[in-house]
Amino acid sequence: MSDEKFELTSEADYRFLSLVMSLATAAWSQLGKVPHPVSQKIEKDLEQARISIEFLRMLQEKTEGNLSIKEQELIDNAVSDLELNFADEVRKTESAPEGAATDKGPDIIIPPGVSKGPEILKP
Repeated sequence: MSDEKFELTSEADYRFLSLVMSLATAAWSQLGKVPHPVSQKIEKDLEQARISIEFLRMLQEKTEGNLSIKEQELIDNAVSDLELNFADEVRKTESAPEGAATDKGPDIIIPPGVSKGPEILKP
């Protein structure tokens, strides 16, 4: 293998950002926070959400020190927002009575520093 270093182009940067956004969008959908892109229905699958978040964490760890400031902010914010909302969904699942149906839309938690602080947006 050669010791050549390939310079990242803006196309490669775009592909990285697209990958991060794709995984984050999948995780938001799997958390039941946004409608599924194909069915347009809210579908919750916490195990798949956990896997998508783990993929983002792995990318975050493997790319540490090799990203621009904006790229690092994007992946850091995506991971922290998703982790916070994942924990909230797990908590709600564990505390909900079995067979209880919820007819309200999803709650999305906004982490501190993004707005006034942690708050839950109600649709």
